[in-house]
Amino acid sequence: MKIRGFLALLLLTMVVVYFIFFAKVGGGKGGLQTMVDQNARARVKLTMVNFESLAREIQTFAMTRESVPEDLKQMRRSRPLGSGLFDAWGREIGYEKLSDTSFRLTSAGPDGAMNTADDIVKDY
Repeated sequence: MKIRGFLALLLLTMVVVYFIFFAKVGGGKGGLQTMVDQNARARVKLTMVNFESLAREIQTFAMTRESVPEDLKQMRRSRPLGSGLFDAWGREIGYEKLSDTSFRLTSAGPDGAMNTADDIVKDY
């Protein structure tokens, strides 16, 4: 009898866990999908923070040399760069010099492929 009660409780617990994580909630998404979406939004925000940090380093470099660097390797030789070189997915942030005073930072975004709709791009 005790085993039946334990199995019933285990089954009930599994059903509750299923509904918490997989059942559809408001907006037509399950709890797990909602958490995945929140994680993706947090990673985009973290990438933007890394963009801002790297942009400040580049602008500081440009003040002493009157031009933004040709590439990030030029900056690395003169000063160490921290974790701002990577996006939230651990991939290197792309850098493109647009003019002597402007540049573009890019991330491949969640899918990891450049030149797709989810890329994160910011011009400075």
